[in-house]
Amino acid sequence: MSVCRRLNLIACALCVCFAWTPVGRADDESKRTCATAFADAQRLMRTGSLIEAKKKLVLCGGPQCPAVMTPDCQQWLSSVEASMPTVVFQVSSASGPPLKDVLLSVDGGDSVALDGRAVAVDPGAHDVTIKANGHHPSTTHFIISEGEKLRREVVTLAPLSVFRPNDHRTLPTQITPANALNAKSPTSRVTLPVLIVTSGAVLAGISAVYFGLEARADDRQLGKCTPDCTREAVDHTKREYLWTNLSIGLAAAGITTAVVLFFIHGHSAARPTTTTLSIGMGPAGFGPMATGAF
Repeated sequence: MSVCRRLNLIACALCVCFAWTPVGRADDESKRTCATAFADAQRLMRTGSLIEAKKKLVLCGGPQCPAVMTPDCQQWLSSVEASMPTVVFQVSSASGPPLKDVLLSVDGGDSVALDGRAVAVDPGAHDVTIKANGHHPSTTHFIISEGEKLRREVVTLAPLSVFRPNDHRTLPTQITPANALNAKSPTSRVTLPVLIVTSGAVLAGISAVYFGLEARADDRQLGKCTPDCTREAVDHTKREYLWTNLSIGLAAAGITTAVVLFFIHGHSAARPTTTTLSIGMGPAGFGPMATGAF
């Protein structure tokens, strides 16, 4: 064999070695990434972080990962998509028309533009902040359950007050001694009974929310242990649902009573007192006289 042929064979062998090494390293790195995504997805599903879990499952169920992971990842992905709640936000101005160029932020995260489509969120409690140009931002707190789809949240934003130099402002009316007698102090409809009944309705509403959440949580536990659940656990859940219904009834009754008292007090307000001073002949002779409705 000639020297030139031997050199050519050695060069080819070196090229094959150098080309094979990066491919092997790339495959190892891809496998580590897939294994990490596979483990992280299970942890995120257990903690209720379904949005992040979906990202990991899409990765480990893709063609770049080993085929042994694909069935589990795709099955978990279908389950996560079915359990992930979605919310549809309807944002309008206090004057009525819907708003455009609205930004939404969930729990202080990055702001995203609302385009009319449903927004996916993790199950649980959230603080949603909505902003729009020329309007005050609004933060809404709500609790959404796992699997709840297309929940509608209506948000109304108050416009910012704009001062215009050419505005004609009405000067306050001066009260003279002649019409001071006819002045009437405004009577508030918010009386002590209205405040007491309203406070009771608010407490009943808070109680309904508390017992409702507790009953829902215990009901899920019963679903896991059925049919081996204890009688005590079943009765405890029934009592929580009973207290929830009673609290809702008390809250509704309190609100109705407060509204009735509010309007009854407004209609029963005293009539305005009007008086007129004049000089004329009365039963006791010529002198000042006061006439009017008291």
